[in-house]
Amino acid sequence: MEKLSLSIVSKLSTLQKRLESVLDNDFENINHREIEETRQNFEASRDPGLVRGLSQALPDDHIDRAVVMFSRLAMCFESGVLLENNDGQWKAQAYFNKGVTELFKTANKTVLPMPDSACLTVLKAKSQPILQKLHLERLDPENKNQALMIKVTHDYAFVLFSTLPDIWLKDHAENIRMALVNGFAD
Repeated sequence: MEKLSLSIVSKLSTLQKRLESVLDNDFENINHREIEETRQNFEASRDPGLVRGLSQALPDDHIDRAVVMFSRLAMCFESGVLLENNDGQWKAQAYFNKGVTELFKTANKTVLPMPDSACLTVLKAKSQPILQKLHLERLDPENKNQALMIKVTHDYAFVLFSTLPDIWLKDHAENIRMALVNGFAD
């Protein structure tokens, strides 16, 4: 049990460092060797205890809350994209891949159509059309991922990619949904 706790603390510390880097836009000091090592050693966590802890100690501001939760989800999925609603257009703002989070740097950020759904509803989709639209095909070159689309607020949505087979993805998605409900339902 102690080993699991140390592992969780280590992962949260690493993610917190990455989140600070994203929030500060401090990409000058990134150690590229460390990033590559993180990607090579990455394995998405399916631990229900870790997933339940995703919603703890979130900021009060809804923008910060969305960014922090998105960053924390990098531990639980192979890849993900953060979308922001700008006058009905869902624009990609950031993405993570194998534990490493990056901002989209282009001024003309890609717009992704978001299906009409209630907040905190999980929608499943094929990953390739979404990744092609976002020009991120490299995140799933073997076409093994499934996409989960979740509108967490009226302003933010997550698209999360997983290699889990349906039988396990259903439980994992429900655990994630409950963590999001705990984090965003006011």
